[in-house]
Amino acid sequence: MKSIKPRDTLRKRFIAVESDTLVIETIQTVDKQGQSPSGTVPVSRLRILKLKGTWRANDYNELCFEVTLRKGPPETYTFKGSWKLNNNQQIEYTSEDGRDTLTFKGYWNISAANRLVYIFEGSSTSRFEFKVQLESPTLYPKKSQIRYRIGAGIRQSRRSAASQILILYGEWKFGRNLGLVFQMDYGQGKVRQIEFGAEVTFGHNKVIFALKNELDEPLGITITMTHKFLESFDAEAFIRLKFRQSEQSEQAIEVGITIPF
Repeated sequence: MKSIKPRDTLRKRFIAVESDTLVIETIQTVDKQGQSPSGTVPVSRLRILKLKGTWRANDYNELCFEVTLRKGPPETYTFKGSWKLNNNQQIEYTSEDGRDTLTFKGYWNISAANRLVYIFEGSSTSRFEFKVQLESPTLYPKKSQIRYRIGAGIRQSRRSAASQILILYGEWKFGRNLGLVFQMDYGQGKVRQIEFGAEVTFGHNKVIFALKNELDEPLGITITMTHKFLESFDAEAFIRLKFRQSEQSEQAIEVGITIPF
């Protein structure tokens, strides 16, 4: 006669992300004594856990959560499924078995050459800093996008290509001190902008902006605007730019930098 072993199983699902928080649902099923042919009945217990910690990206561009513990080193959850950008340009993660979906609310920032940062809404510590590569260092404002090639963390499966394209959509505008602003729409009326400093070079029938970060470091990104496009893009700013050009003894000028996050 086959013996019946007591059951004690635990199922776990990641159900939500909050600022510096991971919300987990656990369902524990145990066999208890009861009126049944086997002498036991299954009993399930549901618990919702809110873990406090910090979100970050590892060296493989995978999403990680470090749980803050009272004693000992932090415990790390590594999310090995795939992630992509949803229609609101926010990160959306899907687990390998497809059961768990998490949406991370935040905003993009370009902090350095070959680095792309996703800053969590309402957090001063959680951020994903990804290793990326510009698909093309020369951008044209009419296309209104910045395209990056990113490695393993965004793969659809372990057997897929080594990298995929991540596209940030926005609108280029002139910012303060004749810098450039990339204005991004995150849906539901949420609009954020990244403001760059630049070195501006004047060529034949065009103006080239070599973008810089808040530390005045080059980002490896250039925006090329023709005079015709500049006049329709922002006539007042173009006139100011030409006025400043006439005051320069050289064919390049420096403009300010601020990234408002």
